[in-house]
Amino acid sequence: MDVDLFMELSTPPHAKRGAAETIEDGMALVRAADTADFDTVWLAEHHFLGDYCSSAAPEMLLAAMARETNRIKLGFGIIPLPIHDTVRVAERLATLDLISPGRMMWGVGRGVAMTELDGFGIDPASSRHEFLNRLKALQEILKTGVVKRDGQSFTLQPMPTPRLGTGWLAAVSPESFELAAELELNVMSGPFKPWPMVKADLARYRRLRPEGATSFTLAVYCDEDHETARKRAAAGIIWVYDKILEFSKPIMSQRIKGYEHYRNLGWIAGLFNKVLNLSVLETLGLAVVGDPDHVRKKLQSLQDSGLNRVSLVIGGGDLTVQETTRCVKLLAKDVLPALETMPEISAEAVTA
Repeated sequence: MDVDLFMELSTPPHAKRGAAETIEDGMALVRAADTADFDTVWLAEHHFLGDYCSSAAPEMLLAAMARETNRIKLGFGIIPLPIHDTVRVAERLATLDLISPGRMMWGVGRGVAMTELDGFGIDPASSRHEFLNRLKALQEILKTGVVKRDGQSFTLQPMPTPRLGTGWLAAVSPESFELAAELELNVMSGPFKPWPMVKADLARYRRLRPEGATSFTLAVYCDEDHETARKRAAAGIIWVYDKILEFSKPIMSQRIKGYEHYRNLGWIAGLFNKVLNLSVLETLGLAVVGDPDHVRKKLQSLQDSGLNRVSLVIGGGDLTVQETTRCVKLLAKDVLPALETMPEISAEAVTA
């Protein structure tokens, strides 16, 4: 199972750190992951969500990371297609693929935060249709390097390479997992939805597309001392899930065409409103915090399910750069070696 880094560049108020310092610390963390055995760094893209995310222009950050790293892959996780021009997306991917070189990964989705959709003038009820149209156009442009419009053909420069042919789809609803299989895309999920539910969705995806790759994202922090890790990381990780609940509440509480499944997840909001702590998050499979042995066992259970990748959000944005880089090095030393061999997917995992 490959182990990735997932970054949203959060700036929690209690961390007393602005976007500039957060981005610089993020660059240092990626350099540390590059020298370790992490496979990919995925950068989120969010807009108008305040201190939850400082990654509104991930292509610029990924370009900088391409020049400061040597081997780690660089991924968009994800590009919200309804707010983007597909030609510009293809051009950015093609350019970054050249300057990396060949280390670009891309994922797409339609977005779930009403604030973002409203900010770009996107009708949530039409976002699924808009997403599908733009994805089809993007896949064709990446395949041919040609844009066709009003009877004319326009050739991209630089031309997309075949390396950009396969991407990832961010999935929450069971229908999204089926859509990923239909569109021949790999599938990524989390940390919005509890792992047991995702596991069932991934089993369905594997049956539909056995050759497809799968990924799950969760919060992680590792320290040599178990209790120290939990005490240090708790506040930041809980803050992150509070923010996720805050910007997802509108779409879970309204009846919006194309987002019906989110209303079915309303029980999560109810649970978090009553109690939100590391124990609850770990029970739901949304976080793993502790010493190397504890983290290793949790991640091995994900690997045993047949998962191809796990993306780790290191803490909740309030850790120092010394703490996050030390965590990455500790994971590389004491956790990642146990995940290097991909086990055969058992019949139980496939049919779960």
